[in-house]
Amino acid sequence: MKAEKLIAERGAAWEHLEKIVDRAIKSGPKAVDSGDLNEAIHLYREISADLAVLRTSQADPKLIDRINRLLSRAHGVLYRGQGPKKEWSLLQFYRVTFPRLFRQTWKCTLASFLCSALFYCMAYQVVQDRPDIAADILGGMDSEFKGHKEAGDIQDRFRAISSPVLSSAVTTNNIKVALNAFALGITFGIGTIYILIFNGTMLGGIAGAFAHSGIEGVFWATVLPHGALELSAIVVAGGAGLVMGFALWCPGRRTRIRALREDAIKAVQIALGLIPAFIVAGFMEGFITPSEVIPQSVKVAVGVALALGFWAHLFIGGLDRSESADAASVKVASFS
Repeated sequence: MKAEKLIAERGAAWEHLEKIVDRAIKSGPKAVDSGDLNEAIHLYREISADLAVLRTSQADPKLIDRINRLLSRAHGVLYRGQGPKKEWSLLQFYRVTFPRLFRQTWKCTLASFLCSALFYCMAYQVVQDRPDIAADILGGMDSEFKGHKEAGDIQDRFRAISSPVLSSAVTTNNIKVALNAFALGITFGIGTIYILIFNGTMLGGIAGAFAHSGIEGVFWATVLPHGALELSAIVVAGGAGLVMGFALWCPGRRTRIRALREDAIKAVQIALGLIPAFIVAGFMEGFITPSEVIPQSVKVAVGVALALGFWAHLFIGGLDRSESADAASVKVASFS
């Protein structure tokens, strides 16, 4: 491979490793989380191979020297104890690693949201225009909700079940749905898309059935306390599944097996990061939604606030100075 082609294809990877190493040296061990550390180790091995290619292709000696110095600094950080060490604490993972992984793969989460939202809107409109086929879309579930005119009418169904039992059942079910959305990414993302379409269609169909009856507000007043966070987490889980699916469809210069192995590590960590969100959503649905003491407006406000806090953490959690700078401006690789 000619040096010019290697520079064009690998320059971004060289610069990325340099950023991680610089952050580790300047800010200390805590500036680099376990996800970045694993990525740095992988980049170190790849760039070592790049250096060998540069040497055999008679590249610019200054470039060879620069890459050599980069690898020397990276080696000091990764293998000689001069830099960050692995931090596997749960606090570090949820505070830093999880939100950073989300930001690295946010486009897949956006695709997950758009897929769910599209079929939500379609099902909602179809049920509005053709209420007679609501049963076909919802599988007969529409009949379960007929006659509910107040939020309390639906909540009576929740109160009929012990709160701890309901909370446990809901949490388990939500984790199962998210796990399916994530794990089915292995089917080139097709299974993940099916789960997202199904959930979006069911939610849109139910909301449309309530709206056709003139009580859509009742539906959302009941769903939002727990559903705002729950649905957010399912969308992110779907995004994690699409990360794997995209790796299989578009592996780039990597083999599909290698692309899947590397991106699945990120996807698994994102899926694990969602567990607390599902536990909180299950608690809300088991204890808060059916409560007769807490005003409905307070329930909705708490549910929406939890969802907003969840998204805020994903977008700004673990943000460091170098990442903030990257968000403000895009630097052009200087390896030339």
